[in-house]
Amino acid sequence: MGFENPIAFSILVVSLILVVYISWWGKKQTSTTTDFYVAGGKISPRLNGWAMFGDYCSAASFLGVAGAIALVGIDSWWIAIGFFGAWIFVLVALAGPLKSSGKFTVADVLVGRFGGRSLKFLAMFTTVVIGTLYLVPQIVGAGHLFQLLLGWDYMVTVFVSAFIMGLMVILGGMMGTTYNQAIQGVILLVAMLLLFVLATFVYFGGNPFAIISQAMDTVPPTAAAGVMAQVVVPPTPEGAYGPFVLAEAVRAGFANLPDALTPGVATPDVWNQVSLVLGLLLGVAGLPHILIRFYTVKDAKDAKKGAEITIIGLAVFYIAVLFVGFATMMILYPELIKMLQAGQRGQATNLAIPMLGQAMGGEVVLGLIAAGAMAAMLSTAVGLLISMTTSLSHDVYAGVLRPNSTDRERLVFAKLGAVVLTVIALLASIWLKDQNVAILVAMCFGIAASTFAPVLILSVWWTGLTKEGVIAGLVVGLIVSLTFTFARFSAVPDIMGIRVLGNPALYGVPAALLSIIVVSLLTKNTGNAREFLAAAHRN
Repeated sequence: MGFENPIAFSILVVSLILVVYISWWGKKQTSTTTDFYVAGGKISPRLNGWAMFGDYCSAASFLGVAGAIALVGIDSWWIAIGFFGAWIFVLVALAGPLKSSGKFTVADVLVGRFGGRSLKFLAMFTTVVIGTLYLVPQIVGAGHLFQLLLGWDYMVTVFVSAFIMGLMVILGGMMGTTYNQAIQGVILLVAMLLLFVLATFVYFGGNPFAIISQAMDTVPPTAAAGVMAQVVVPPTPEGAYGPFVLAEAVRAGFANLPDALTPGVATPDVWNQVSLVLGLLLGVAGLPHILIRFYTVKDAKDAKKGAEITIIGLAVFYIAVLFVGFATMMILYPELIKMLQAGQRGQATNLAIPMLGQAMGGEVVLGLIAAGAMAAMLSTAVGLLISMTTSLSHDVYAGVLRPNSTDRERLVFAKLGAVVLTVIALLASIWLKDQNVAILVAMCFGIAASTFAPVLILSVWWTGLTKEGVIAGLVVGLIVSLTFTFARFSAVPDIMGIRVLGNPALYGVPAALLSIIVVSLLTKNTGNAREFLAAAHRN
């Protein structure tokens, strides 16, 4: 493809230069480790709310969810509903107590109540595992996007993407990252709403509900791909749109196939559905790169205000995602079916939205969508790297290995950590290149739901929780969720007779909770429970 999209590529390059400049500007505001970790706690709630929105709307939300809806239909919106609903839970259960009881990392909360080096190491290890796996879909999505724009080999594009992500962290720290995430959050929302408006007026007569009504008569591409050889397509009438005619022909010939609003297509049974929803609902409460944002504001009140702004932004965004996903299915119907028939499901999912932008507005819209998608991936990736390197530097290097180290030494260690973690995620991205980025992210939610979520919630709400219970919950939850995650990636159908589901949460969450409760009831070290909970719940 070469440089067949020079205008789109130019728009993307300009946005990337702006991103790197903001990171460089942020370096001027970063003189201490506190500045690097959490911007000195000086971020306003409004800015933090938009930054959390930009951080959270990763490649999974912008590319993966809409792309999955385009291929499968309404079932894939469960992921968006879970992504959104989880924030209500975090706002009610965790935002205020987390800010009041910690300084920099998830480990601060646990160590603040129980003390001890073992918890710091365990929390750091869990943070790095979740963060690295979450970084993979950002690099995979960016790799596919550059491939679409430039025609470069995927191996080259993932190296370029990973390099930019690592560079932004090394340059900026949390202040530059916050401004980047807030700006990118706005770009994301505008880009998705632009697609929604264009699709509605160009293809559906300005009536958004026409998208839904037509989706009810459309067989999803995943179901249509297997029967195309038997479909009789009539000549396209003058003034009619070819893909819509094709969709009508598939429906006319195969009335027994599901439509785009038929539930149970992507998650064929109740256990997969429950596991996915459980993982998404609890997952946000265990994602280190999201939780660290609550430490960038002044107090618990500001932490809650920021979360409220994020929730409003997500509500608008995910409603637009549903309409855009359905519109993409119908507008790109033949292209998506061909990609599925060629075995390119990962590419079809991850590139459907940029392809829609190109179909509706040529290179200019493709460039804006590409900039939005890249904004999503960079924003999330940098947030992940900051949370991981903060945990490495603050919890382990400064907390255990070298307590007397200087600020400069801790900063250098954090930045070296960013390089190493980027390389690890890069290697994993090469292995998992054909996976849907939304599914990869949902798996990370399942791991977070099985590890940090239960121990953090119980740490700030249950006086009977013990240190041994926390350790047992983290270890058991991590082992169980990782085992079933990698079994899914390796297409293993069951483990010792237990079926592998699409998300590990149904096994990981109960195993972690049971371990925490049983071990806590059998042990006595509840830490400084009374004082800690009083501090966590102060207004």
